Amino acid sequence: MEIARTYKQPSIATSSSGGMGFSLATDLSRPNVFLNANVRDGLSFSRAMLVLHSIVCTNMARVPKDYSAYQEWLQGEYLKELPEVMERKNLQGLMAEKDAIQQKIAFLETEIRKNPITKSNEGYYEAQRKFWHWLGKTDREAWIVLDPVVSVQPDAVFFEAFSLDESMYGRITLPNTELELVDPLQRGTTNIDFSEKLAIEFDRVRTYRPLRLQVGQDSVQISTELASSVEKKIDLPETWVKGFLEVQSASALVKIRLNLSPATVADLLAILEQKKDNVSPKSLKFLLHPGKKPVIEIEPWGILLQEQEHLFEGPQSHTYRIWGRRRLMVLKDILPHASKVELQLLGSGLPSFWSIKSKEIDLDLGLSGWSANDWASQTKFSMMSNTEKVTDQELTRVSAILKQSEGLTPEQIMEKSGFKIKRLVVTNALQQLCSGGRAMFDFHKQIYRWRELFPEALMPKVEQRSPRIEKAQELLKSNRIRIDTKENKNDGLSVQGCVSNQVLAPHSVSSFSSSSSALEDFLNSDSSRKRHSMQLDFNLDGRVVDMECTCYEFKKTSLRKGPCHHLIALMQHIENEAQEIEE
Repeated sequence: MEIARTYKQPSIATSSSGGMGFSLATDLSRPNVFLNANVRDGLSFSRAMLVLHSIVCTNMARVPKDYSAYQEWLQGEYLKELPEVMERKNLQGLMAEKDAIQQKIAFLETEIRKNPITKSNEGYYEAQRKFWHWLGKTDREAWIVLDPVVSVQPDAVFFEAFSLDESMYGRITLPNTELELVDPLQRGTTNIDFSEKLAIEFDRVRTYRPLRLQVGQDSVQISTELASSVEKKIDLPETWVKGFLEVQSASALVKIRLNLSPATVADLLAILEQKKDNVSPKSLKFLLHPGKKPVIEIEPWGILLQEQEHLFEGPQSHTYRIWGRRRLMVLKDILPHASKVELQLLGSGLPSFWSIKSKEIDLDLGLSGWSANDWASQTKFSMMSNTEKVTDQELTRVSAILKQSEGLTPEQIMEKSGFKIKRLVVTNALQQLCSGGRAMFDFHKQIYRWRELFPEALMPKVEQRSPRIEKAQELLKSNRIRIDTKENKNDGLSVQGCVSNQVLAPHSVSSFSSSSSALEDFLNSDSSRKRHSMQLDFNLDGRVVDMECTCYEFKKTSLRKGPCHHLIALMQHIENEAQEIEE
């Protein structure tokens, strides 16, 4: 999908005796969004923005080298020289020629070592320009750098972006308590032009230079200067939109939380810098025991790094492994200035969330299960939400309520609707808005906010079908999904079910209602024995917080690729039963 973004001018930075100003150019095709304010702690904000720029420019996906062009050239050269060589058949002369060439190579290598080339700035930037031109022609996906998304809200400003390989998600939260508004802000969401030159200027920010941040252009501003615009046309990957959905779905799951001191994380990165990652396993193992300081084992060297200050406050012991640890290097420069680091773990091989607090500014880094596993293509946490049907009227109503607010919880949306929309419908409507890029989940405040990634007419369609969903549909059609027990709890619902070997006719189980002994005999018979057993635990929002299945797929991958098709079928079966009861 091709998206054209037009900026009135590139983002610019100005420096004067009064301080530094940053004007972030916004997409002119988007609704007006405006912010003009002084940042109280400009240095902390600048450090966070530099980390976000590092995330945007990072690509750790290993792309296999293409030698086809070289092999084609080599074959051509071989065919050119073959007749001449066959005609001469002078092996002694060829060997002498080879020795002479090797002597010339050795002489040239000696000259290079004796005469190192000093690159001028002009030569460096020219070489850099040629490189990016070459990369844009040979590997467009690696060349594309997606502009960050900025959301101006009444209580905070958010900057969000993905890395080039889409395995890293970064978000900066700049609270409005850290802003001194020069003009009234205008709420909205847009893309900003974040160039390399702008990053260099952020690196020049100091405490003695007040920092002014301006996002967008004032709608009443008049300028007599010659107008100009910068247009970018990029092929927007739909995985970028899907990635936002997966990040928000994963962030809403139940996680193991632990606090780490910045010094511990800095020590971890120092060890990784000193070691070569050429032996497996390349993981970090977290050893967590209640009331004790967390221990991080750096594999494969068996180096144990103990947290210096904080205790693990969880109710039970855990051992988790995470991969793709080299991505943490983007935090290297901000850790010496951080006051707090919180780590949230979903499980072994699953995403992790690193929250770094620098005074009042929050930087969140969401890492997928491993570097080659981007947020959209493998992880399917969006499948773990409820599948409650939402009508167009209900979706429009929830959208209107959310758009008119500064951020709401599902309960508050229910209240504003006059309790005419039930909770599960509200949460699923919010999930649909997130998947469509029209809402975001603020996992710090646990509220949903209105946030339009793109104009609705240009919104990419997020594909909902997958092989696992189709397999789940086949199970449902064969009536092989059975619910064994349901248990309502204060914090949600727990359901146990199974996949039976016996293909059941619709409502066949209900025919045994007159005879409980006949039903018990049927359930214990070989023809209906359980092939797979499943368990789902839902919270009050209908979102799955825990799941288990005895199938091979779940045992092999757990939730690293989302729920298996048995669990998806059980979730759909639960919804179908609920709809039958309502009807």
